[in-house]
Amino acid sequence: MAKNVFISFSFKDGEKYKDYLSKLFDKNVDTVDFSEDINRSNMSEETIRQYLYQKLKRSSVTIILITPLAVNHNRDWRGNCDDWMYDEIRYSLEDRSYNRSNGIIAVYTPGAASQLVEKQADGTTVVKKVDNLFRHNMMNVKTQYKKNPKAGVYDSNYDSYCSLVPWDKFINNISFYIDIASEKRDAKEKYDIVKRI
Repeated sequence: MAKNVFISFSFKDGEKYKDYLSKLFDKNVDTVDFSEDINRSNMSEETIRQYLYQKLKRSSVTIILITPLAVNHNRDWRGNCDDWMYDEIRYSLEDRSYNRSNGIIAVYTPGAASQLVEKQADGTTVVKKVDNLFRHNMMNVKTQYKKNPKAGVYDSNYDSYCSLVPWDKFINNISFYIDIASEKRDAKEKYDIVKRI
């Protein structure tokens, strides 16, 4: 099945990961689009929205590359998010003209691992609280649809609208994770989706 993805990444430290990842897709079959380094200082909210809707138009899954500089969103002096990645995630989660919301996957690089996850003594992994919209869309499945019946324990693939996946695991099984994100996109009513922070 052809994959239609948008790759969101930080230009400061994520471009090499974006380049590597985009080469793993079949240019003759798949649709791949990604962030651009555009100065947004003179853009209105509506201009940014229309620009991103156009970029996201052909995609059904957004892959968020979480590098050390992308763990937390940039904020302006008033505390408002002023970050392309934030807007790309936000608009990926909204129904758009000619395309409904995307499934999303947060793929974290080795350098960002210590900022995002912590291994427990019992072998489980705890996801740290970070100031990023993807984090607000984790462990957000509605109770009646939860795959893992244990309270406080979540299935890493299905109990979060946004799965958090290590880089090596993701690039070794891209289709698996994109298929799961697509399934969740088709069942988004099962999740309490947060579209802005």
